Order: sequence, then C-alpha cells, then structure tokens
Amino acid sequence: MTLTLTRLTASACAVVLLAGVGVVAYEEGSRAAAVPVSSFGAASVQGGDVVTEVLGKIDAGAVRAPDDEQLVEGAVDGLLEALDDPYAEFYDAEEFAAFNDMLDGEFSGVGLILEEKPDGLEIVNVLEDTPSSRAGIEVGERIVSVDGTDVESKPIDVVVDLVKGEEGTDVTLGLAGGPKGRREVTLTRERIDVPNLEARLEDDGTGYVRLLQFSSDAGEQVRREVDRLVADGAQGIVLDLRGNPGGLLPEAINIASVFIEDGAIVSVKERDTPRETYTARGDALESLPLVVLVDKGSASASEIVAGAIADADRGTIVGQTTFGKGTVQTIQRLQAGGGLKFTTAEYFTRSGDSIEGIGVEPDERVTGADAQLEAARRVLRAQLAGTPGG
Repeated sequence: MTLTLTRLTASACAVVLLAGVGVVAYEEGSRAAAVPVSSFGAASVQGGDVVTEVLGKIDAGAVRAPDDEQLVEGAVDGLLEALDDPYAEFYDAEEFAAFNDMLDGEFSGVGLILEEKPDGLEIVNVLEDTPSSRAGIEVGERIVSVDGTDVESKPIDVVVDLVKGEEGTDVTLGLAGGPKGRREVTLTRERIDVPNLEARLEDDGTGYVRLLQFSSDAGEQVRREVDRLVADGAQGIVLDLRGNPGGLLPEAINIASVFIEDGAIVSVKERDTPRETYTARGDALESLPLVVLVDKGSASASEIVAGAIADADRGTIVGQTTFGKGTVQTIQRLQAGGGLKFTTAEYFTRSGDSIEGIGVEPDERVTGADAQLEAARRVLRAQLAGTPGG
C-alpha cells in the first residue's frame, strides 16, 4: 500500500457516502500488520499484561459486563484516547472494508461533502448525479438533523455514522442555512462511483480540470486530461482543488509533477528519523500557464499540490486559505481483522514550512464559488496576455 493523505476522521471534513471522509494523512501498510507486546519496553510489557488481566477479570466477574468484542473495542478506544490524537481511530472489519472501498472511489450513500464549521456541518460539495444533487440540495446548506435526531452539536464522525447506511435504504436530512430555509429532504442511499475528475475545454481556449479526490491513478488521469486539452488547443489550465479533502500522497506528487519539472514537492518527518523528501518526477508541462483554485475544503494532498505550485512560483493560487492539515497518519491492518489509524509524522511543503493549522494562502483571495471560478479564468487570461492582472 502507500502513503495516503485523506479521510475518515473525527474532525474536519467528511464525504457522506459509505464512510465518513475527512481531512487526514495516512501511511498505509508500510509497517508490520501487528506488533507483539514483547517488542516494546519492559514498562509496555507490564502495561500490556495489566490490560489483558483487567479485560479477563471484567469478563469473568462484572455484573454488567459487555460481550468480548465490546470489551476489546473499549480497551482499544481507551488506548487511542490516551494518545491525545484527534485523528486516532479504530475500525472494525466492516468499517475497514468500507474504508478500502472509499480509497478505490466506490461508495454507498447520498453524495455530499461536508466541512465542520462554527455554525455546524456545512455542505461544501454536492456530487453530480447522486441522491443529493437530484433532490436539489445546495452547497452552503447545513445538516441540522438526521432522521429526526438533532445533530447540530454532534461531531462530524457521529453525523456520518447516522447518515451512512445500506444501499436502498432511506435517510431524512434536516437542512438549514440555504436559500430554501429550514427543510427536510428524504434520500434513498445508493452505490456511487465517484469520479476522480472532470475536464473540459472552455470557449476562451483555456482548459478546466477539477479533481475531486486523490485516489488511485489520479495523477495519470490528470496528466492524460491535461495532455488531451492541450492537444485540443488549450493554452492554459485552471486546476480546481476546491472541496477536495485529499488522497494518496504518490498521486499528489504525480499531479504536482505534471506542472513542476524538478525539485522538492513535499517532505515527511517521522519520529526519530530525518525528513524524507519527495521530488518532482520530470516530463512536466512547465511552460503551460496555470491557475489553481482552492478553498477552505481543500486539504492534505490538495494543500501539498497547491503549496508546491506556489513555492515553485509555477502558477497563481486563487480562492480561500486552505484547511491547514499537516500531519500524517498510519493505517495498519490488524491480524484480528479491522484496522488502526494514528498520527505518525508531519509533512512540510516544498519551501520546508508546516501548514498545520495555517493552510496555503491564495495569491488572490476570492469568496463564492462562481466568483472564484471567474477570477481564476480572468487571472489565466491575464497570464496568456502577458499582463500582471485581469
């Protein structure tokens, strides 16, 4: 498996499909699937013995003892809570399978991308041809209830658990904050094949590529579509990363390498090891005019690409300050089934800076989806005309 920069977290963003999808960085499968207690220090061995003994005593004598599976999950949750790591999470076998489906771009759900904001869970993207788009749900609306349960004060992962479900089942979302006011919409969950990107040649001779997620083969898809647009006459490209919560790190490097010929793209620092730098892979379209669109929902792998392009002075960044996600989590498959995730590293942009809690600042700050896209086109036309502005 590979370094990953996406989803399934108790804070930030989520795709309400089969599983919650948030803004996280993962390293998946590069370490041992299971580590025996004896590989830790003496204190850890003793601690492992204590956990095992406590579980046994509760199981044997507690009046209201839960079943073995609940006891084990409770113990694991306690261990992860002690990390004080907001991204630490345990997945049972079913959740882990759903997570792997997510990385493959296959989901079952309603087709919304959410962001956790001070006013609640705001919809930042509605995937095309999904139950949500067909029901007329709009960007900017907030989810305030699920099947009659008030969720305005609940964390995003809890809301995702309420919204997700089996294909063919119904869920009723209470919405607020949009032009239609407070309302309820009932949706039937369905299997959704989420596309990685959409691309088109605009009437003004510029190309537009919107990347929805950094899943497998995204880099090759972006390169293929950019090459096609250039062959069709595109003189410059708008790369739209708005609402994109991240994906696989190699794909972020591949996508940045479409436009950056050489030099660092990102570096990763694990505990007790030097930083490892990942560089551009060559064969870039380095003279192609470029504008990158970002917003508050652009995170992790999106920020790596935008940050590398900004630091390399390779294009203009338009939109809003990005989310600010600068840590890496490890996803490990457990021999007993399921998986485990926790923070294991930090990553740094091409310039060597951490964006954790800071984000990537745009060169031109613009709010509003339509205004952002128009500004990107204006800036790109100005680049093509050789003028500093639009």
